[in-house]
Amino acid sequence: MAHPSRSFASSSSRRGRGSSCSLASKSSSGLSSQNRGGDSEMLERLLNKPKLVVVEEPKERGMRFRYECEGRSAGSIPGASSTETNKSQPAIEIQGPIEHLKRVTVTVSLVTKDPPHRPHPHCLVGKDCPNGSGICVVTLNPHSNRRHSFSNLGIQCVRRKELDVSLQKRRSQNIDPFQTGHTKGIEDMDMNVVRLCFQCEFEWDDGGKDCLSPVLSNPIYDKKATTTSQLKIGRFNQYTGSCAGKTEIYMLCDKVQKDDIEIIFRRGSWKACGEFAQTDVHRQIAIVFKTPPYQEQDLTEEVEVSVVLRRLSDQMESESITFTYLPHNPDPYEVKRKRKIKSDISFREKSCGTADGAPAAEQPFHFPQPQTMMPPEDRLCAPQPGIFALEEMQYSEPQDSDTDTAIIINQMLEIPELREMLSDPSFNMSLSSGFEQGPDANLSFANLDLNLNQNFSTYSQDFSHYSDLQFNMLVNESQAPQAEAQDSPSNMVQVKTEEEL
Repeated sequence: MAHPSRSFASSSSRRGRGSSCSLASKSSSGLSSQNRGGDSEMLERLLNKPKLVVVEEPKERGMRFRYECEGRSAGSIPGASSTETNKSQPAIEIQGPIEHLKRVTVTVSLVTKDPPHRPHPHCLVGKDCPNGSGICVVTLNPHSNRRHSFSNLGIQCVRRKELDVSLQKRRSQNIDPFQTGHTKGIEDMDMNVVRLCFQCEFEWDDGGKDCLSPVLSNPIYDKKATTTSQLKIGRFNQYTGSCAGKTEIYMLCDKVQKDDIEIIFRRGSWKACGEFAQTDVHRQIAIVFKTPPYQEQDLTEEVEVSVVLRRLSDQMESESITFTYLPHNPDPYEVKRKRKIKSDISFREKSCGTADGAPAAEQPFHFPQPQTMMPPEDRLCAPQPGIFALEEMQYSEPQDSDTDTAIIINQMLEIPELREMLSDPSFNMSLSSGFEQGPDANLSFANLDLNLNQNFSTYSQDFSHYSDLQFNMLVNESQAPQAEAQDSPSNMVQVKTEEEL
C-alpha cells in the first residue's frame, strides 16, 4: 500500500506544479496582451501594404539609344500615349493606404528583356540620375503627390568594349533587382532592347523600412536597329490583282531583315503568305513578291484583304494596308478585245472605201443656191457659183475614168434647178466668156462640159486656189493645141449655102 506521507507529498507537489503553470500562464497572457496592439498593427501593415503601379508605360518603339560621344542629350523616353501634339512620359503611382507612410524612395535601372532579368550595361541619364551612375533615384512624399512622371529620362548606349566596366559599376552599386548573380556574361545580351525596373522602398513613421518586389515596364526597342525597329509599309506599285494570285507586287518599306520577315494576307479566318525569296529583298527597303491565291476562285465581285509585314523573331507587325482581289479574268492582257477592235476598224475602212468608189447616183448631191448676179466688170474677178461647184465636183475627188465623169455630168444635168440655171443667158455668157468662139460654139453645154472634163482630167494638181481669171487662162492654154489641130487644112470642112448650090 502506498505511504500516506508520500502520496501527500506527491499530491502537494502536483498542486504546486499546477499553480506554478497557472502563474506562468497568467504572466504570459499579460505580456501578450501588452504586445497584442503592436502585432496587430504590424499584421495590418503587412496585409494593407501600399504598392507601386506603372500607370504610363514607356513607348516601345520610336526611341533612339544614343552614345555618349554624340555630344548631345540622349533625349527623353516618351510615354505610350504620347503624340506629336500631346507629349507624355512614363509615370508611376503609389496605390493603397499611406497613413503611416513617411517617405518613398524609387530606384530605376535597366535590365534585360527576357528572364532572368539581369542588369543591362546601358545607362539611364537625366536630371534625377547622379552623374555617371547609370541609374535614376527619386524620393516622393506620397501625402503630397502619389504620382511621379519621369520627364527627362533618356537611354545612353555603351560601347562594346566598355560593357564589362558598366556591369561592374552596377555590382558596386548593389543593383541586381532579381538577384541573378554574375554567372553569365554579355555574349547573349540583346543590346537593342531594355526594360525599366522600379525598386521601391517605404519608410514608416516609426522608422521601419519595407521593400517591394521589383516592377518591370514594357520593353523599349532601339529605333536604329533593324532587328527591333518598327515595321512600316510605304506603298505598292499596284493595289489590285487577280484572285488566282501570282500578281507581282513591288513593295517599299522601312528597314527589314531578309531572313526575318514575312508578308501576311488575311481576311477574317483566312490567312496566306506572299511568295518571295531572300534575294527579292532589296537593301532592306524594298521587297518584290507575288500575291497568294485567294480562298475563293469564283469571285463575282471585288474583295478587300489586309496586308501586313511581320517579323519572325518577335512577331512584330506593321500597320495594315488594303489590297483588292479581282474576279479571275482569262484574258488579262485583253488580247481578244484588241483583236475585235482591230477587226471593227478594218471593216469600217473597207465600208468607207466601198462607199467612196460607189457610183455617184448612190451619193446625195447638194448643189448650192445661185447667188445674186454681179455686174459684168466684176465677173472676171469674182468666183462664179456654177463654175466653182463644177470645179469642186471635178477636182476635189479623183476620177477613175472619163466614163464616170460623163455619167456624173449627165446626172447633174437632170437636176431641175441646174437646168434652170444653165438656161439663164447670163450664166452661159459668163461661162463661155473665157473661151474662144469657134465653129463648135453652138454645141450643147453637155458636149462642151465633156470636152472640158477630158482636157482637165490630165491635170493632177489642185486648182481650187486659182481665181476664175487664172483658171480661164489655163484652160485657154490647154485648148490652144487642139484649136490649131482643128484649123489645119486636113481638118477643114467646107460648108456651102443653098445660094451657092
